Amino acid sequence: MDFADDYIYDGTLEGFLTVAVRCFRKHRAPHLIVPDYMVRGRVEESDYTNVITSYKDAGVLSDHINSIATAEAWQNVTDYFLTCSRNKETVLFSYIYKALTVGAPIAEDYSDPTVVKIRKAVEDLYREAQSLLPSIDFYTRDNVSTAVIEPRNCVLPIISKPILKRECLDDVALYDKRHCLLLRRSGEVTDIIDVRKMLIPDIRNAEDVYNRIWKRAS
Repeated sequence: MDFADDYIYDGTLEGFLTVAVRCFRKHRAPHLIVPDYMVRGRVEESDYTNVITSYKDAGVLSDHINSIATAEAWQNVTDYFLTCSRNKETVLFSYIYKALTVGAPIAEDYSDPTVVKIRKAVEDLYREAQSLLPSIDFYTRDNVSTAVIEPRNCVLPIISKPILKRECLDDVALYDKRHCLLLRRSGEVTDIIDVRKMLIPDIRNAEDVYNRIWKRAS
C-alpha cells in the first residue's frame, strides 16, 4: 500500500475502523490517524480528512478480522485501542492489514515487531487495571457512589465489571479524568459516557462528578 492522507475521527473504536475501511477501499495506507479532540483548536483541521463513523463499515471489518484472523486477533485490536501507546491507530491499521493478509497465525507471530509492540502494550494495560482496582476510593452521596481515577491507559472498560459486582455499591459514577469517560450505573441502566461531548468543566474530585456529571447524565 502507498501512504496517503492524515485522518481525524471521533475517537471511538468504530470511528477508527471506519477510517481503516476507507483506507482499504482506496488501497492506500494512512499517514496519520488521530481523534478529533487531539487536533481541535491546535492545528488546521482542514489539513485532515474527517471521517464520519459508519457502524455498518466498522461491523463488517470486525467480522472480517474475527473470521479471517480469529477472535484472538480481534481481542488484540480492541485491547490495544485502549492503551496509551503513541500513534496506536497507525500501528493498529498495520496489524489489521497483516491480520487480514496472513490470517490466524498473526496473533502468535512473535517475530513480527508490530505484534510484539501490541502484546507488550496490552500486558501493561491489564497490569495497570489490576493494580488500580484495590485503590479506588468511592465517595457516597444520596446513595450514589462516585470516584475519580486518572490512569495512563483507558482501563475503565476492563475494570467496569468487577467494580459493578461490588455488593456495597448501588448507583455508580466512576470518572476517568484523563480520558474523560464516565462509568455510570443508574438503576438498571449501565453505560460508559464520553464526557467531552457534554462540554462540562474540568472535574477535580468525586463531589464534582456528582454535581456536574451525574445529575446531567441521569
